[in-house]
Amino acid sequence: MQKTFYQWLTNQTDREDVVGDFAATMQQFEEPQATRKKANAHMKWATWLVDKNATSDVIRAFNLAWQEYQENVEFS
Repeated sequence: MQKTFYQWLTNQTDREDVVGDFAATMQQFEEPQATRKKANAHMKWATWLVDKNATSDVIRAFNLAWQEYQENVEFS
C-alpha cells in the first residue's frame, strides 16, 4: 500500500532542510481534506495551503517536498 503524502511527510521531520521544516510545521495540523470531489492529492494540499495564506517560501517548500515524495515513494 502506498504512503500518502502526509504519511511520508511525518517521516521527514528530523531533516535539517526546508522539507524538514515544512514537515515539522505540517505535523501541527491534521491531514488536509479535499474540498472538491475530484481533487487529486497535490491539488488538495495546494488548495489547503492557499486557504491558510501560506507564504511563497512555504509553497516552495511544499513543492520541493511533493517532488521528492513523487520520486521516492513506490506506487503499487
